[in-house]
Amino acid sequence: MSIETTESLLNRFDYAYERTSEHIEIKLGLGLRITVDFSQPEKVIIKEELTTWNFLTGTLDMSLNRGIIFNFIATFVISGLIFIGFYQQDHITPLIMLVVFIFIVLLWSNFYLVKAEHMKQTLRRWNEN
Repeated sequence: MSIETTESLLNRFDYAYERTSEHIEIKLGLGLRITVDFSQPEKVIIKEELTTWNFLTGTLDMSLNRGIIFNFIATFVISGLIFIGFYQQDHITPLIMLVVFIFIVLLWSNFYLVKAEHMKQTLRRWNEN
């Protein structure tokens, strides 16, 4: 996998990216960014991360996997607080809110995972030759 080949194909297909000496940072939109590290010619490292103002982690920068774990923990903590707030008056409303929170986390996690994995596979396929 070479940095020149990758850069020329990114230009050809009009991807937004930034190149430093040994890295290419591809911006995929909605706060998702793929970083390709070419510093070791025998082993190219591809990492995905979420930048600020994305739908999964909000204003926090973190890797995609950490963002998903963070979101599931936050969902259950917030849901627990909602259950405590409603105490014994109403159990349906917090249960519906929990299901909605889980659905939103799963939806955005899937979106970001599929988008990142698709770009990784595209990069690998481009550089097979």
